[in-house]
Amino acid sequence: MQSVDPGIRSESVCFPFTPSQTARELLFYPTWCGHYYCTANYFMKRDSYPPLLIAYIRKGRFRVEYHGEFHVAEAGDVLLLDCIEPHYYHAEDGLEFVYMHFEGSNARELCRRITDRHGWLIRRDNNMLIGNLLYDMVRFYDENGVETDMQRSARIYRMFDLLLSPSAAEQSADTPVEQAIQYIRSHIGQPISVEELASTVCLSASYFAHMFKRRTGFSPADYVINSRIERAKVLLVRTQKPIAEIAEEVGYSTSGSLINLFVKKVGTSPRQYRIQHMSKAIDAVCKTDVPFIDTDVPEL
Repeated sequence: MQSVDPGIRSESVCFPFTPSQTARELLFYPTWCGHYYCTANYFMKRDSYPPLLIAYIRKGRFRVEYHGEFHVAEAGDVLLLDCIEPHYYHAEDGLEFVYMHFEGSNARELCRRITDRHGWLIRRDNNMLIGNLLYDMVRFYDENGVETDMQRSARIYRMFDLLLSPSAAEQSADTPVEQAIQYIRSHIGQPISVEELASTVCLSASYFAHMFKRRTGFSPADYVINSRIERAKVLLVRTQKPIAEIAEEVGYSTSGSLINLFVKKVGTSPRQYRIQHMSKAIDAVCKTDVPFIDTDVPEL
């Protein structure tokens, strides 16, 4: 099928899809895919369009306005747009790209997770693999291929897997983040600042914070807090230490500081958490053939 949009050259192809009700309810599903060769007359401006868009630039340049930002996508770049939001893109002469519009259960949320991590203009080592998947999909349908809803959905999942998986370069670049995580674990009972963490891996605080959040999904400060809370959970269940002592061991000068954060993060107080999880442990032991021997009740 040929597109009738202005600026699309005659060798371009595109294919519409009509998903089943099952696909609409349960799967990711494509609504269009295509391979476009463009002149400078090609553009698209919409206030809203329900499907999401993933595109790989094979040649040329693509000017895109989205989320209040303007970028020029070039060969090797991937675009991931939630088209339900206003968007405008405009080709430069000689643009060639492959694309797919898609929808599905939680597709929008997963798209947001990816763009929060990488942005909507994605430049990563494994972009070419995504481009290959899109190109193969278009070629398959151009050759009159037929596949099931599940097979079409699997194509989209493979692309998301590549978008969510760290590339080789990112795995190498993550080394400072892993070092910082180890530092947090070994200094959990001490004050830890972003500047201190950045210094341990010889990076500026701002660059380190950006790298850390991109890798873990948390700011360094939030990661430290979560690590302290997780350590406190272990100590509450596995030891009889009083809460004040646990607070000090995980880096808080007062039990009140730990209690306030614990309630905020976990939804219950340290004392209640200890009681609930000790009860579960006792129940588990009582269901076995090993008799339960009472011990001293820990200080709460």
